[in-house]
Amino acid sequence: ALMGIADLLAKTDLTAEQDKYVRIFRRAGDNLLNLINDILDLSKVEASQLELEQAGFSLPDQLEIVMDLMVPRATEKGLVLTCTVDDALPKGLIGDCTRLRQILLNLLGNAVKFTHAGSVALHVTREVSPGYPPALRFSVSDTGIGIPETKLAQVFERFTQADSSTTRRFGGSGLGLTISKRLVELMGGMIWVDSTEGKGSVFSFTFPMEIWQEPHDPAAVAAGQDTAAALLPLRILLAEDSPDNCIIAIAYLEDTPYKIDIAETGAIACTMFASGIYDLVLMDRQMPVMDGLTATRKIRAWEQENHRNPVPILALTASALKGDREMCLSAGCTAFLTKPIRQDVLLRAILDHAGLSPLGQAQPDAGKATPMLLTDDKTAGRVLAFLDNCRRNVETIRLALAHDDFEPVEYLGHGMRGAGSMFGFPAITEFGGLLEEAAALRDAELARNWADQLATFLQDTATQG
Repeated sequence: ALMGIADLLAKTDLTAEQDKYVRIFRRAGDNLLNLINDILDLSKVEASQLELEQAGFSLPDQLEIVMDLMVPRATEKGLVLTCTVDDALPKGLIGDCTRLRQILLNLLGNAVKFTHAGSVALHVTREVSPGYPPALRFSVSDTGIGIPETKLAQVFERFTQADSSTTRRFGGSGLGLTISKRLVELMGGMIWVDSTEGKGSVFSFTFPMEIWQEPHDPAAVAAGQDTAAALLPLRILLAEDSPDNCIIAIAYLEDTPYKIDIAETGAIACTMFASGIYDLVLMDRQMPVMDGLTATRKIRAWEQENHRNPVPILALTASALKGDREMCLSAGCTAFLTKPIRQDVLLRAILDHAGLSPLGQAQPDAGKATPMLLTDDKTAGRVLAFLDNCRRNVETIRLALAHDDFEPVEYLGHGMRGAGSMFGFPAITEFGGLLEEAAALRDAELARNWADQLATFLQDTATQG
């Protein structure tokens, strides 16, 4: 209600006095929303309803996302933000990368919030203790206000900060550290703090290290053979409404003998499938007019009516919620790949499900890994076009939010969430997901905040060349 009042007042001509009250309403609304989100997270943990995912992920990619999100906040305060990682650490790990990012963002956010001048640093090292399995140690240090020794034992308790004046001066619910502690413990680790009042703090946590061996490159179809020579020509139908995702998919497959036809909606995909002969379908789940799951059901029904053998249909989706895989498979999809998709994972899935791979069964879960950007000369132009498109998306999002129209925000956020990492920008994937979630919540202020941060990121990227 507070946010609604603030938005309504913001559309009218305001005096300085009225503008002051609008800002108060908005600040109160933001604080209330953050508190509700924290309470929901904590209640899930305490009710044992929060399930941790166990999937392979790239540690450097996750750290890059976290740092990209925190740099604007640190820069705004004139702080130096750094990240150092032990070179001996493995790059691939198994665990819940989303919750790891949440912990790091909580700790780094606190460090930036309570530091007026100086620096904030993230260090990632190996933790070796006799009698315990190898673990990772993350440490966030700052040169901030520090914590009195008498209060150190209380900082991880719910609704607790060093003293009551801290909440008034810096804001916050006092739940961030509590949630972080519970998440670390769910991961099988521990968290602690060392601090000196007036000099700064160091928050550290560990969790067991399980190494993920990334799937090998499907280019090695047979030792000593040329990749293209080992592939058979396929005709593939790509059902995808995002031009950016179409560009990157075509780039991924351009050195293969595959012929790609594009359908912008599920309805068009059904028509094209019925009028052509395809060896495989890449089906985006979320499309206008007709979504991918409905299109898949119609294609399967058409195949039965016309006594055709089922053609492999690989579902492509930026959503990875519990139950999504089952939903895709029950609709008739052959496999489920999560965007952003790596080039090697896409090639591997096509090889396996088109029945051409001598390497064994597919591993669709690997699609959750952050993709690597293509590095040939043709890619540079595609990347620049993608960034320009993202800048236009930001302007469209801002215009839509000015009219309380959330559908374009959700749609464009979803598209950037799927395409960002495939073009080499995991931060754009993260911002896209945050915009999509804010639009789904109909939270205009939160969406504007993420749009502004995305615009800053895109500007910084352009400046860096």
